[in-house]
Amino acid sequence: MKKHHLILIIALVAIAGLFYYEGRKLNDQEAHSRKELHMLREAAKRTPAAMSASHPTGRNSAPEMDSAIFSTELHAILKNGSSEATQNRMEEFAKKYQAQITNAPLSKLKELCALLEKEFPLDRQDSAMARRAWLFFVGQAAKSDPAWAFAKFDEAATAAKSPIAEALSIFQHWSSQEGKPMNPTYARALEKWLDTAHAAGRIDDRNPLVGELRFGIATAEGNHPAAIKQISQMPYLSQRKAAIGYVENLQTPEARRGAIEELSKVLQKQNFPHFVSKLAEHQGYEATKEILVSASLTPEKHDIAAASIAASNIGTDTPAKAKWLLESLRSEDQSALAEFSDRWTHTDYHGAAKWIGTLPAGKQRDSAISGFAPAAAKIDGATAVDWALTLTDPAQRKATLMDVQRTWKDIDRDAANAYFREKGIPQDGEL
Repeated sequence: MKKHHLILIIALVAIAGLFYYEGRKLNDQEAHSRKELHMLREAAKRTPAAMSASHPTGRNSAPEMDSAIFSTELHAILKNGSSEATQNRMEEFAKKYQAQITNAPLSKLKELCALLEKEFPLDRQDSAMARRAWLFFVGQAAKSDPAWAFAKFDEAATAAKSPIAEALSIFQHWSSQEGKPMNPTYARALEKWLDTAHAAGRIDDRNPLVGELRFGIATAEGNHPAAIKQISQMPYLSQRKAAIGYVENLQTPEARRGAIEELSKVLQKQNFPHFVSKLAEHQGYEATKEILVSASLTPEKHDIAAASIAASNIGTDTPAKAKWLLESLRSEDQSALAEFSDRWTHTDYHGAAKWIGTLPAGKQRDSAISGFAPAAAKIDGATAVDWALTLTDPAQRKATLMDVQRTWKDIDRDAANAYFREKGIPQDGEL
């Protein structure tokens, strides 16, 4: 049996699960179906039908679905409860209709939704599987007619008195179907829905989900000032995710430079390096260096960005990147150098140690050690302690020893305590 046949069978079983699995709430239904839909999409990419989708001769190879027959057959299966026999029949049913569902036009998806609503009232407790099928069809329709899909889902959610967060969550999932960014048609329809819901007092723009959706809209429309504004208002983890994803939408050097400048002002301190690291990963080391040179940043933010660029793709060229970093630093804040050392150590412990050994005594060496030692404690606690003891600044030495101590104790408390006693270091890390 060919590989793509096996994958297709997996996809068909996934569809059966999509229709069969019980769920009580719409957001639970969507969460469970997400993985199944992903399996279906990945399988579809490998099937002959998907491979020939760009050719007119292969596009309509599946016969058009008869909605009435589809609904009748589904009704006949579901009325028999949730026995093993019912599950087997659902699997056969999914195999039969997989191609028709995948290739169904918008008009057919809407027709199927109407039939399911008629045959299986969605507010009934025994219609969970039908609701799952209905939600799948509405989500498929959202690709072509998002305004209709929003209104249809909203109507069902309102009737079921579901929290507005459920609608926001599902609309967010639909916005990135196939793993692609929100398309402009979807963005316009979603913005209109959000504005209407806001005017009616149904949503609060301070809601993180609303902020994420409005960020997606602004990005899809190429409205960079609006996108930056939305990012600035997001909570920590959502902000990091949005900033990292935003890199894909920066199509020109000017846009990338502007993003570095603006995000350096609005991102939380720990999130800015993640954005720059993603940009360096996306654009490459040399290109991102050029962007940094032309960007207008505070000395501290410049150094943070430089450290993130130098730490991108740790490898044989990292010593040369470290040399560039040392020559590029503009501020007295040594945290950027410590962060660079930490990241290098996590990827190449021996390479980082060798580099630090070449540094002359002073603030830069101390900063590099303060980033190296706590990370090195995960690999060799005793060596990490020895490095920390070479720090010249008492406060920095104490703080670094305490970090090393905490890390090593989590791995081997007895060994850590014994070595600290051997070195005459009190257990609170003070010298």
